[in-house]
Amino acid sequence: MDIKRQLEALDWFYSLAKGSETNKVYIPQKPRLEFSDTESAFEELLPEQTGVDSAALLKMFEKISSEKGISPHLAVVLRNGKLIAKAAWSPYEINTPHVSHSMCKSVVSMAVGIAVQNNLLDISEKITDIFYDEIPDNISENMRKITVENLLMMSSGAAFNEAKALMSSDWVKNFFASEVMFIPGEKFHYNSLNTYMLSAIICKRSGMSLSEFLDKNLFGYLGINNFYWEKCPHGIEKGGWGLYMSIFDYAKLGQLYLNGGMWRGKQIISAEWIANSTSKKIDVPDKIDRNGYGYQIWILKNGLGYLFSGMFGQNVYIFPGRNMIIAVNSGSSGIFPAGKLLNIITDFISDDKNFSDSPIKNFRYSDAAKLRSSLEKAKFGSAFPEDIKPSLAERIRNSILSLRKEKNTVEIPPAAAVLAGHKIVFENNRAGILPVLIQVMNGNFESGINSAAFFIRNEILIMRISNGEDIHDIPLSFSEIPAYCEFEKRGDIFRIGISAALTLDEDEIPVLKIMMCFTETSCAKIFKFIFEASGVILKIREIPELYDAIDDAAGMFLPTVGDKLRKTLETVMETDMAEYKIKHFLEPDIKGEIEKM
Repeated sequence: MDIKRQLEALDWFYSLAKGSETNKVYIPQKPRLEFSDTESAFEELLPEQTGVDSAALLKMFEKISSEKGISPHLAVVLRNGKLIAKAAWSPYEINTPHVSHSMCKSVVSMAVGIAVQNNLLDISEKITDIFYDEIPDNISENMRKITVENLLMMSSGAAFNEAKALMSSDWVKNFFASEVMFIPGEKFHYNSLNTYMLSAIICKRSGMSLSEFLDKNLFGYLGINNFYWEKCPHGIEKGGWGLYMSIFDYAKLGQLYLNGGMWRGKQIISAEWIANSTSKKIDVPDKIDRNGYGYQIWILKNGLGYLFSGMFGQNVYIFPGRNMIIAVNSGSSGIFPAGKLLNIITDFISDDKNFSDSPIKNFRYSDAAKLRSSLEKAKFGSAFPEDIKPSLAERIRNSILSLRKEKNTVEIPPAAAVLAGHKIVFENNRAGILPVLIQVMNGNFESGINSAAFFIRNEILIMRISNGEDIHDIPLSFSEIPAYCEFEKRGDIFRIGISAALTLDEDEIPVLKIMMCFTETSCAKIFKFIFEASGVILKIREIPELYDAIDDAAGMFLPTVGDKLRKTLETVMETDMAEYKIKHFLEPDIKGEIEKM
């Protein structure tokens, strides 16, 4: 067993908490992404026109929105190829490209299927035959047995660690040099580098990048023209993660599979490949609430359908029996948040009372109107508002206030205006603005926040964060309408939606809460400034809650290397000092002193 490699992976993760990765040379991963044209993606109908009950659909969305730990961002529902519901939980925007995480593994499977039908590839081929000119000396016998199909089924047994891949310059070479833990095909072992190798195979056999291959053979036919896929140091798309596209484009890919590979009269992917890749090929661990795994696609239990799935809730559910697609982007806690979100959706799908084989006649239009209205008002981190008719006085008040406010106001409350002209200087810390998940996934590590200064510019309260040598101006919105800005770190550019509130806690201590949603990602960051008499405490928390997800993440950072070694590694990881440092790194409480500017 490659014990040294696994110990290095553990040391790498622990080093993040110690702050020893912040000075690494960095290659930017994410450019500025443009909005997608989503207006004409699908014909839009009322749910009842496709045989779906609006009231039942609204109950499903209410559960998704209110259930702790799901944290939805975007959703699209299709039936019979028609759009019957769409939602963007503000500040998330329906036309903003969103990260897929591992959902894009299923897209790589599509590319392999197209390569097979174009006679560029055979899934029975051994990968050593494909990369005959790049194989290191002395690779293992089990490595020589790995086929393309083993990669598709997550059964290669390769132990190359995903976290360490971020620190490597040659992922293909390191994959071949890694240990193979069992005979390929023997059992399931999830490893994103399997999908990366499939991406590299497409590049090698087609003579194009994966993005070019898909644009020519798939995306162009579906009208998917605004996407971005992150690349490894050698310029190969990461494959297993790193794809950004709109929620409608994810839904298109699901609809393509539901159509048996047919799109507007053209067979894009063979029906045989789709049937093969969406059938169970291998069992998965019992703790994963799925029936099995196909070719980079999860098979749902009870014969309901199958799933393109990415961590923290990036999912496209395909339900052939209902002729239905549900696509969701979210910031769920947990690597595989199958339980809550999956249960809510499958409960809705499994109930025959929610569906009709033909359009529903004599339905209440008020139900469809309520569904649309509720989805239009969806707000991140909040349940749907109760359907209570406001009093006459409340309606008059709202009408007067609407006359006072411009459409896009981020009006400053008097209490918040008091902050202007003050600066908070913080003790040494490792906290940054960029969410920890993004730092880890991209290798784009931040140093700590030095200070936060507040001033008013163009009638908007600005929080100026000093972060190492960088200065970031964050506009704060105290209204229902979020503020937006661009955040750039070492060449990576992110769109952020910001909302703020100034309140008193139970001890009447002033608290400024700022929610920053990185709207193209699964991440949000919460800054809570607690203004005590002796100074300020800054509490920083993230969505998804990464500390709670560490048990799930162990499978990513510490691959299965045998019970004895795993117990040894877990013992090291759970020492008091390591636990304290990791906890403080993920959920810091930082002391600060107030200065007058």
